[in-house]
Amino acid sequence: MAQLGSASGLGPEGRRFESCHSDQYMNTSSSPAINAIHAAKYISFVSTRKNGTPIATPVWVAPLHYLGPNVFGFTIDANAGKAKRLAHTNTVTVQPCDIRGRIVEGSPIVSGTAVVISGAEAEKVRDAVAHKYGFTYKVFSIYLWFSEHFGSHKDQPETAVVVTLNA
Repeated sequence: MAQLGSASGLGPEGRRFESCHSDQYMNTSSSPAINAIHAAKYISFVSTRKNGTPIATPVWVAPLHYLGPNVFGFTIDANAGKAKRLAHTNTVTVQPCDIRGRIVEGSPIVSGTAVVISGAEAEKVRDAVAHKYGFTYKVFSIYLWFSEHFGSHKDQPETAVVVTLNA
């Protein structure tokens, strides 16, 4: 395991910096495609139906560096179509997009595998997404709170998707 502070590099304006995080928590991927996915505000997450029809959905994502440099996650409703599609096939593709799912021109398509998780592990994903999106997530969480307490999402477990990208 790397020593804390052992990861270094160039920061803004070419200034050197020493990270307070160990290397295992740094995005050490050399793939520009993976870096583009981690940096994107939204990604088009494409899973397939049983009949092979691809379904694209724009989602918020957050890197999950504690699981590896090519891993990210996002939260979902336990009954979402994505969860149902991933129950029969875990092969997915992702690509940077806008809030409406329009693909960013020239952006890379990256394939990977996805798994649906719940409980404490899903809460870690939610926390990573909340950290990445900050105030915007806090505003959105008000809607989530009302849905969980008064809406159709009542009594559903915290659920998330963890995607491992092929390097």
